[in-house]
Order: sequence, then C-alpha cells, then structure tokens
Amino acid sequence: MINESEIFTEAQKRVRAKAKFYKHLYTYVIINGVFILMSLFRGRPFMTFPIALFWGIGLCFHYLKVFGLPGSSGILSKEWEDREVRREMDRMQGRKTQDSNYDKPLDLPELRKNYDESELV
Repeated sequence: MINESEIFTEAQKRVRAKAKFYKHLYTYVIINGVFILMSLFRGRPFMTFPIALFWGIGLCFHYLKVFGLPGSSGILSKEWEDREVRREMDRMQGRKTQDSNYDKPLDLPELRKNYDESELV
C-alpha cells in the first residue's frame, strides 16, 4: 500500500517535471522568435530553421517524457510499467491476472456451411 508521503513526493516530482517542460517551451518560443526576427532583418530567412527544427524535436521528446503519448491512456508511464511488472510476475508464477480477459471463451454464432459434405473429396 502506498502511503501519503510517497504520493506527495511523486506528485511533487510530476509537478516539477511539468514546470520544467513549460519553462523549456517558453524559452524555445522566445529564443526562436528572436532568431527569426534577426534572420529576417539580416536577409537570411531560413538560417535559423535547423536550430528551430532540432530543438523542436528535442522539445517533443521532452513533452512525451513528461505527459506521455496523447490518447495512449498511460502507455509507457510509471503506472503502466508497474502494472506490466505485476502482470509478468503473475505470469511467471503461473497465476492469471485480474485483467486477463483474453482467455475467456468467446460467444460466437455457429458458422453456416456454404458447401455440401458429399462434394468433398
């Protein structure tokens, strides 16, 4: 069972990670805005494109690390990892996990035969 202090510590870590991401995003927008303005006034509009591109890729990875994949319902998160470890441990010990619905028999209708048994060789 997780106690209150562990929950508080984990919540603090997550909030700090989110704050760092937002600071990173803010810095990215400001610095690249300045770079774009400088390059437009100097006559080289595409000079800063590689900087913005590669920094933007890094920013995307930072986002994925902090918030996870959108719409993935927590895949690759800490909770997902803990759940998978428990599932693997149960599997190794021969027990079935609570959420293993894949072994239940399916209620399927009988298939219709589109052939006559006498036609088979």
